[in-house]
Amino acid sequence: MSRGTSSTFVVNVSNDTTAQNETPLAVNPLNDQNFITGGNDWNYNDGCSVNATFDGGKTWTKTLPNGFLPGITRYTNDPGVAGTGQYDFGGDPAIAFGPDGTAYYACFGYQASSPFGVALLLSRSTDGGRTWLKGDSAHPLTLVTLFQGNGKARGSNGQFADHEAMTVGKDGTIYITWAQFHGNGSNSPVYVATSTNRGASFSAPVKVTSGTTRSDQDQRIVTTADGATAYLVFDNSIQGGKGTAMFVSRSGDHGITWTTPVQLGGFSNPVCLFPPSCFNITGGSFRGPGTYPAPAFNNANGRLYVAYADISGGQAKIFITSASASNLLAWTTPEVVAPVASGDRFASEMSIAPNGRIDLSFFDRSYSGNALVDLTYASSSDFGATWQSTRVTRSGYDPSQFGVPSGSTFSPFIGDYNGIVSLPASAAMTWTGPGTTHGTLPTNLEIYFGSVIP
Repeated sequence: MSRGTSSTFVVNVSNDTTAQNETPLAVNPLNDQNFITGGNDWNYNDGCSVNATFDGGKTWTKTLPNGFLPGITRYTNDPGVAGTGQYDFGGDPAIAFGPDGTAYYACFGYQASSPFGVALLLSRSTDGGRTWLKGDSAHPLTLVTLFQGNGKARGSNGQFADHEAMTVGKDGTIYITWAQFHGNGSNSPVYVATSTNRGASFSAPVKVTSGTTRSDQDQRIVTTADGATAYLVFDNSIQGGKGTAMFVSRSGDHGITWTTPVQLGGFSNPVCLFPPSCFNITGGSFRGPGTYPAPAFNNANGRLYVAYADISGGQAKIFITSASASNLLAWTTPEVVAPVASGDRFASEMSIAPNGRIDLSFFDRSYSGNALVDLTYASSSDFGATWQSTRVTRSGYDPSQFGVPSGSTFSPFIGDYNGIVSLPASAAMTWTGPGTTHGTLPTNLEIYFGSVIP
């Protein structure tokens, strides 16, 4: 492994006054200068934010006052202007482009009172993310799934759908997957719904689960280059901890049916950043991305790769494993990505370039004696045999000292996932970091975008 001197630039995307976190990233297949990102928006709208760029990430559409997804909440970011949605707050953003350049944005809407409904909604943009469906009666968002909590939707202790992820195959099939915490015991199945008509409607959700033990979650889908085959990867706390084993399932009929999930690997000590339930790295506690297996299919060698965080030797590290598309029962021995002597690493995101180059981003505390969080980009041009890495951020920060509004104080929550996409000659990534404090509380987490030429 070598620390590289790649060409890098970083931009503050949101550049506003109140926090955003959880930052998906998508690039237009018809225009590689057009990216879209989003986030949980903690401004007055309290829904899903959206920002677009048309110059490769140098400049972005503004977060305030109109940089949010319409049709989710009853609010806008102007207290004097009503929103077009019916929900009290929204979150868990997911963004993807279709092969024709149509952009799709999925976001949950939540009711804060009985019946505590949770709706997963899809919006579309045909102008690269500048504008989206209004969400009114004449321009409604598409309902993917609806769940009524009946008074039991109380965060992770009750009945609700959670943490959707989305991808679009080259054939235009839209895949959306989520975990369903149903309140009927400690287990939760994973569901997948698909659309073959550009998001106008979705199939009935298909349940894909590894059994009735504990919680299936952290689910993501990737497809082969031609879109003919899709792979679903998730984890399951089968031994009582969060994310103790990883599973994979495959669909060859555009998500109509899925194979019985098989275990692709396990963890020594999965990174769990979910206080007060768990926080198992050093320093002040905060909620952030932990294990979260990140899949990507490498069309250059026909293998499915999965990257994840695990604690080994007292240190959180990024591991990678792979299997041939023809045999998902045989996975390589996990290898540490770009190993360093000290400093926890977690929150891995992975993408693979058309030429087979593997791109990873992850939070990294190795630049500061394991004290501050930075973002690192690592790449391999030989299918993971060797790696080079680059520090993307210019300085680190302590996530326990920044967060999102929470009553009269703040909650140190930097989001559960980041974003990355691969281009032929570069990689682009998004993540959450601190911004200028407005007022007395450090509640201005920002979305950052970085572009790296390996």
